[in-house]
Amino acid sequence: MEIERAVCDSGDARLRAKFDAAVYTIHRALALYSFEELAFSFNGGKDSTVMLHLLRAGYYLHKATSSGHVGITVHHAVQNCPMRTIYFEDPNTFPEIDSFTYETASTYGLPLETIRTDYKSGIEALIKEKPTKAIFLGTRNGDPDAVGQQQFSPSSPDWPPFMRVNPILDWSYSDVWSFLLTCKVKYCSLYDEGYTSIGSIHNTVPNELLRDGSGGYRPAYTLSDGGLERAGRAKKAGKKNDSVINGRNNNEPRQRSRL
Repeated sequence: MEIERAVCDSGDARLRAKFDAAVYTIHRALALYSFEELAFSFNGGKDSTVMLHLLRAGYYLHKATSSGHVGITVHHAVQNCPMRTIYFEDPNTFPEIDSFTYETASTYGLPLETIRTDYKSGIEALIKEKPTKAIFLGTRNGDPDAVGQQQFSPSSPDWPPFMRVNPILDWSYSDVWSFLLTCKVKYCSLYDEGYTSIGSIHNTVPNELLRDGSGGYRPAYTLSDGGLERAGRAKKAGKKNDSVINGRNNNEPRQRSRL
């Protein structure tokens, strides 16, 4: 599988360790739940893009292990990961994110389901429609909704019952970019325009720390201090109630942290 091969050939011991641990978490989830009981929440951001390719690698290795060997037949049969994929679409989302999401779903054969409600209502509908028991997320420590989470974290009593699976919970900002650049996979074009953390069109601007002195911005992967990743999440003037991120409102980080 090209993702695993790229990581192995990089000679980056830290990246290989992070990759192995994340794939192990994915492999555990695939062993604990049937494929039909799993879903992937994709939002077109950098963390979600990392998760997509880790899922592809994890699914490939899982199928190869199940078949007893990693052969040409398995390689050609498992180029993608046909897992139920959900996307919370909202009119306040950057058009570049929307375009990248749908293009990526088409490229990798993701059975994308677009949801146009808030996160909690969307999850409730998702679980009622099909027996979804666990959802893969691109949550990392430092995210507003990551407090108290582990690789496997059940939802809280006031939310629909499901398991949150967080394979990249302990990844840093630099780990994310190391993976994306090493594997040479496509990511949303906004990251090449100085955006380092993307929310809605009303609360996200390019990171001033990446201003290049000529009126433009350097790519997100050149940010030296990952702790300043969200420096571009400055509220734009003139909007008070439309900070919506893929169907999640201003209270969503707090809601998700209570899952």
